[in-house]
Amino acid sequence: MAEAAIRRRIEDAVSAIRAKDIDGIMSVYAPNVVSFDIVPPLRYVGTADKRRAWQEAFAGYAGPIGYEVRELAVAVQGQLAFAHSINHVSGKLPSGQHGDLWLRWTACFQQFDRVWLVVHDHASVPADLAHGQALLDLKP
Repeated sequence: MAEAAIRRRIEDAVSAIRAKDIDGIMSVYAPNVVSFDIVPPLRYVGTADKRRAWQEAFAGYAGPIGYEVRELAVAVQGQLAFAHSINHVSGKLPSGQHGDLWLRWTACFQQFDRVWLVVHDHASVPADLAHGQALLDLKP
């Protein structure tokens, strides 16, 4: 039952991302969320920071955003849950080029008054440490 509720929360978040619905995506985060995102800074703390990050992400696409979640795994223990997946983000960039990126996503959910909220998330891409570069062309 808890796992199904968390999966629905993730589905709702994906729908909000695709629609560039800032209030919809923010509804999944706890007020004290700590987020390690792909773009700087190293850490976002609280929903005001996370809202700005999502607004910037939405502005980075000229039109709708394609967003797909693959290999989603969810584990629940009491009032905490852990989820991870490989996600595909695509869409038209303001430059006119097509953006296409696979990323890794991990989230910790906590239940507050029967509602599951993200208290921590982490999005990343693999890196070539020898050359100090992100590897943006990998696919599952």
